[in-house]
Amino acid sequence: MKKTGMMWGLCIAMGLSTASFAGAKDSSPVYVDPVNGVAIANMGAARNSPDTNMNLYCHTNSYNYGYCSATDASGTTVSCMTSNASMVAVIRSMTSDAAVLFYFDSTGTCTDIMVGTGSHHEPKAP
Repeated sequence: MKKTGMMWGLCIAMGLSTASFAGAKDSSPVYVDPVNGVAIANMGAARNSPDTNMNLYCHTNSYNYGYCSATDASGTTVSCMTSNASMVAVIRSMTSDAAVLFYFDSTGTCTDIMVGTGSHHEPKAP
């Protein structure tokens, strides 16, 4: 009987510890690093930020150019432009709740753009 009770206790403890990891949420602020040419942002976290500076903006046009810009809480803005078809396609794949990471060089040319979505990213509020 002691072993059965101990096993049930172990099972319950394991279940509770697993539950503590379920439903992970990320509400990271916009991060920009002009020196190393990188910006990381989540659309929802930027939109929902209580400050008036943080934002993330990306767009493409009919000439197949893409542009991304990010501003952190202190007001520092970085941006880049690309005509690389693969990067333009990545920008076009963005959703309004996406997380974005972009790299750029000293001329303001995008060198890499990554877009991701996931349940742990903060959705934008109205």
